[in-house]
Amino acid sequence: MSFQELDLKSSRVSIIRRPIAFAFKSKSKIKLLLKLAVVSAAITLFGFSASTTLSKASDSTPKSQQLHYKLLLPEAKEMGIESEAKSVNADIDIVNNDWRIITIKSGDTLASIFSANGLSATTTHNVAALNEHTKALRFIKPGQKIHLLLDEKQSLRQMKYVYDITRTLEIRLNEDQALSSQIVNYKLDAVPVFKQGVIKSSLFEAAAAGDIPESVIMDLANIFGWDIDFSLDIRRGDRFGVVYNELYKDGVKIKSGQILAAEFINNGKLYKAVHYTTPKGDSDYYDENGKSMRKAFLRSPVKFARISSRFSLKRWHPVLSKWRSHKGVDYAAARGTPIRASGDGKIVLAGRKGGYGKAIFIQHGGRYKTVYGHLNGYAKGIRVGKKVKQGQIIGYVGSTGLATGPHLHYEFRVNGAHRNPLTVKLPEAKPVHPSYLPHFKENTQVYLSMLQVMGTTLANNSN
Repeated sequence: MSFQELDLKSSRVSIIRRPIAFAFKSKSKIKLLLKLAVVSAAITLFGFSASTTLSKASDSTPKSQQLHYKLLLPEAKEMGIESEAKSVNADIDIVNNDWRIITIKSGDTLASIFSANGLSATTTHNVAALNEHTKALRFIKPGQKIHLLLDEKQSLRQMKYVYDITRTLEIRLNEDQALSSQIVNYKLDAVPVFKQGVIKSSLFEAAAAGDIPESVIMDLANIFGWDIDFSLDIRRGDRFGVVYNELYKDGVKIKSGQILAAEFINNGKLYKAVHYTTPKGDSDYYDENGKSMRKAFLRSPVKFARISSRFSLKRWHPVLSKWRSHKGVDYAAARGTPIRASGDGKIVLAGRKGGYGKAIFIQHGGRYKTVYGHLNGYAKGIRVGKKVKQGQIIGYVGSTGLATGPHLHYEFRVNGAHRNPLTVKLPEAKPVHPSYLPHFKENTQVYLSMLQVMGTTLANNSN
């Protein structure tokens, strides 16, 4: 128990100790004490009356004239008063144990996201400059997610950056207060499926009717593109079948995977391909005997374009208005359609060339040369002396030079002589090495069998 001193003029509050009680044993002293108590009571009554009057006085009243009274106050525990600091800290701990998930929006940067979550510019720099893994944080994209875990001081403890469904960058603060990172890869479960289609009007309509994803049908066209010109050779009644992987995560389909095996019946001729990976890790598509499906050259440098003019020794020229030979094939396509190099080689001309307009000439070894004319423009980096790979984008369809509309003029030359690009026999790529043939048979037979276990082969179904 304690007393509180009340200063009626200055409103000061102070705590003083309880006065110590002394024991008086003599009667005279007891009488004296009673007299003092009476006098004290009289003064007290006078004091309360005076306080009413003095309360109206100026605050400049000298300190010696101010009245003081001692009132007994209960201890804090008796009033049920508790410290608020503990409950506040407890709430912060609970909040800071949760991950903050931020969906990246257009215009966001790592710095802006960190700043919005109370993290300093120093933390941003330390994370972004940590190592090769964290350089990817400079190129974050809208829709991706960043997960942040902060400690009670609102400092970074852990961070996750989700690249895509299969990869996540994780960053954490170690016990030595140094940052570390790792890439976590999540494996998708591959489930092989078989689907087939019959062409009535177009390849893509047949794929849609057979519930085959567009990405799979594009891969199918690329696999057989060396033997079948899908702009020219497709016939009504052509059939195809494909075995490919569907990729799942936690039982949910994520996307379609690679083609494992496929066959295509074009105009009565059966083509078959199977995916194979060598013991060295090199992958490609081969026929069932180990010959590469790839050729040294693509049959067509423009995907799914319409042939507007064929190879001919005598053709009426629409611009010159006279008869002359047409030593190539014209592919009509929309302006800006990408043009692919038909084979590996080196660019020997990239510029204007008479009636070709903007053109590219590519030398493929010592025997072969391909020509691409009437271009609208060139792909980035294309110049004389540049080496290009088969399928690489080198330019875009246009109508420069002697042309009445946008199209690609394509020529194929062997030892300087013009050959029909649609019929010339193309050199083949390397087959499976003889030492790998047993391994090839062992690892591809199951995929080829899947094309047949669905009942009968496509060849039999077409009869």
